[in-house]
Amino acid sequence: MDCQEFRELISDAVDERLGPGYRRTFADHAGSCRNCRNEFELERITKQVIRTRVRPATAPAEVYESLRSTIRRSPSNSQGWLGIIFGGEFLNPAVALVALLVIVVGAISLLQKNNAIPLSTEKNIIAQSINNYTATMAGILKPELVSHDPDDIKDYLSKDTPFDVSVVTLDGCDWCGGVLSNVNGVRLVHVVYKIGGEGILYVYQVNLQEAMRGERVGLPEHAKSVLAKTGWYCEQTPEGCNVVLWRHKNTLCAAVSKIEKGKMIALLSDKKP
Repeated sequence: MDCQEFRELISDAVDERLGPGYRRTFADHAGSCRNCRNEFELERITKQVIRTRVRPATAPAEVYESLRSTIRRSPSNSQGWLGIIFGGEFLNPAVALVALLVIVVGAISLLQKNNAIPLSTEKNIIAQSINNYTATMAGILKPELVSHDPDDIKDYLSKDTPFDVSVVTLDGCDWCGGVLSNVNGVRLVHVVYKIGGEGILYVYQVNLQEAMRGERVGLPEHAKSVLAKTGWYCEQTPEGCNVVLWRHKNTLCAAVSKIEKGKMIALLSDKKP
């Protein structure tokens, strides 16, 4: 099975409509081709999100046909937000549309919160952090370096990074890892901790002044206000993930995990919000 055949079968595979023979060759190709595997995982995650978050509705026939025509005309080498965040993976038009749906659903959820104001998802640090946690759990976002020693990760991430990187020693941590990226010309640091008995803890880090300025990356106004007053901000997603933001010297950190909020705060800092 080649990549084109694989992509044509992604939708059927996600909906578990493949026959035994196709399932075997589909799984073999996914195991050997990282790009195709990422596309499959992205569509699978997206359909799960849509099924739980979007009320079914029938689109008018003319809208449906217009959308199909647009997808067919779209250039196949368009770079999606995943490529921007995670280092240049190119998505085909169908997968780009799926990624767009994830962004729209996430943005609607964030903007429904009290006192929130519109902030594009590609700039929204909270939305980026949640999306990155999901990508980490799906195996799309992977650390470039993994170590049992947090200092190894901090040294690696601190090179040419214009803010103080935080990689802490956590009780019960099996390992930690890190990866660097740039979004809208802004340097980002991503730290992943594997904590035995608790699960994965993902931490997004960016220059604090850049985040508060909000020109290239930023926060919803209600989150920015609480963070400025207390040094902390917390919320929970409908899927049960806890999001904790705090200030570390000249750095804004945003942690996402299904670990209970109080445990997250206790793990990450000896301060109290």
